[in-house]
This record gives sequence, structure tokens and C-alpha cells, in this order.
Amino acid sequence: MKSKRSSYVFVTVCLAALLLVSLLAAGCTDTSKSTTPATTAPATAVNTPAATAAATAASTAAATPAATSSGQKQTITISGSTTVLPIVQKAADQYMATHSNADIQVSGGGSGVGIQAIGAKTVDIGMSSREVTSAEKTKYPDFDIITVAHDGIAVIVNPQNEIQYITPDQVKNIYLGKVTKWTEISGANVPNTNNAIVLVGRDSASGTRSYFDESVLLKATPSSKMLEKNSNGAVTQTIAQTPGAIGYVSIGYVSSDVKAVPIWYNADKIITPSAATVKDKSYPLSRDLYIITNGQPSGLTKDFIDYILSADGQKIVADEGYVPITA
Repeated sequence: MKSKRSSYVFVTVCLAALLLVSLLAAGCTDTSKSTTPATTAPATAVNTPAATAAATAASTAAATPAATSSGQKQTITISGSTTVLPIVQKAADQYMATHSNADIQVSGGGSGVGIQAIGAKTVDIGMSSREVTSAEKTKYPDFDIITVAHDGIAVIVNPQNEIQYITPDQVKNIYLGKVTKWTEISGANVPNTNNAIVLVGRDSASGTRSYFDESVLLKATPSSKMLEKNSNGAVTQTIAQTPGAIGYVSIGYVSSDVKAVPIWYNADKIITPSAATVKDKSYPLSRDLYIITNGQPSGLTKDFIDYILSADGQKIVADEGYVPITA
């Protein structure tokens, strides 16, 4: 019995010793107790073909600005003469239809507005239906002035007016307020009215107004009773709605809603305002139409101007009722 008890004690002591050794070993290998962060070795890059291509693409993308991405639109702005506007607007529409990267924004305002805007470089192209003055050329010496079409100024009345022709002097006296009744003009009469003449003209920013005041009124100031309109279209509409009215517009704005009055010129010939008489230079109230850049045009601006001057662009000029420069 005694030997068996001794063996049991010996085994128990050995087991306890083994347990103690195990606990000590676990304590030595517990990394959660470490106060020094472990250092991780960097991963080694693998130079496979796919990895190389991906790295090259990423580098190229980082070096290329997003603004140069394909499909980005380029914008040019144009403003000025409402006479030139129909030509340029239609040309812009047709140009953009075949050039998806182009955004051409066209607005009116009158020749004075267009010249001032291109002078200040707030637009890329200015439009004018009058010549640039010597003072403007001095102020803006870098102007590049390009003729895009020929035009005529038509004197228009309401279709109810029975007038058959008019002389330049009669037009002048009407606009200076010296003639106030249609019955004072030979052959003129507006049935069912008192025959009072309603004067309609353009505002001071208009190139058409500048040409009319200089060529017809000989630089005299028109009557204060003249209704000033800001576009050719507004003049045409007013004449069409007012039986006793008289106005003046570009031949490109003459329509069946108004009556273009032939001019009895030099007591010799009666000449109807039309593209044909402007083309053969027999119509006395003729002029050129212009677009203007500040400095030599380049890029999209130059390309668009070249389009207006091309056969396709000059066909638009003719389609709009003006005379092409190539005619």
C-alpha cells in the first residue's frame, strides 16, 4: 500500500511540473503583451506584363489634363447688327450640324453694340451693317474687317398705301417732319384713314440707322416723332400693323406683309429695291455687310469665317435675300 501511494504522489508532482512549464512557455510567446509595434516588410512588386501596362496607363492619365478629352465643345460668341444676324445665325446652325465640337452663340443688339463688343474683346466676332469709322479704327487698330455680303435699304409702307414710287428728297422731308400727310406725296393715299404719316425708324445703335441718316437725311436729325425700333424685324412688324406707317429695312427683311416702295432716282429711273438691283449697282441705297475680329482670327473663329465665305456660306447669303460677294 505504501509503494502505491508513493507512486501516485510522484505522478501528481510530475503533472503539476508539466503544467507549470506550459504556462511559462505561453507567457513568453504572447505578442499581445508587446509594447513595440511589429515592423511589416514591404511587399515586393511583381513585374508582370499586365502590371506594367496598368502602371503606364495610370501614369499617362495622370499627366493628361481632363480638359483635353475628346468631344469637348469649343465656344465662340458673336453679336451686333440685326441685318447681318440672319446670315450668321443660319451659317452657325449649318456649321454646328456638321461640327459637333462647335458651340456658336449669336445675338443682335445693333452694329454699334457689335463694334464695341469686339473692340473690348468680350465677343469673338462683331457684326456690322455700316462701315467702321476712322475714330473706331484708331481706337481699335487691330480690327480685321471682312465683307460677307452686299445689301440695300428698302423704304417700306403698309400694303394699303397706294403709293407707287417715292423720291429720296420726299423720304428726307418725311423723316425731318416737313411732310406729315400722305396726300402731300403724289399718288400716295391710305384709304379709310386721315393719311397721317407714322414715322418708324431704328435706334441709335443701328448700322442701318447710321447709313440712312448719312445717305438719305444727309446727316440731319430725324423728327422726334419717329418711333425707334431695335431691329429690322420690329420695324417690319410695325409697318405691317400700321396703315399710315413708313419705315426702312434691309432688303433681306422685305416680305409680303409690307410694300417696298421703288425709288425715283435723279428724276430719271424708278428702281425697285431688290437683290438684282443691288447686284447690278443700279439701286442707290446700297451698302456692304461686315464681320469683324480683333486681330487675325484663328482656330474655330477662323474656320467659321472661312465657312461663311465659302460657296455654302454664300449660298446662305443669297437664300436670306442678300447679295453674295462672289456674285
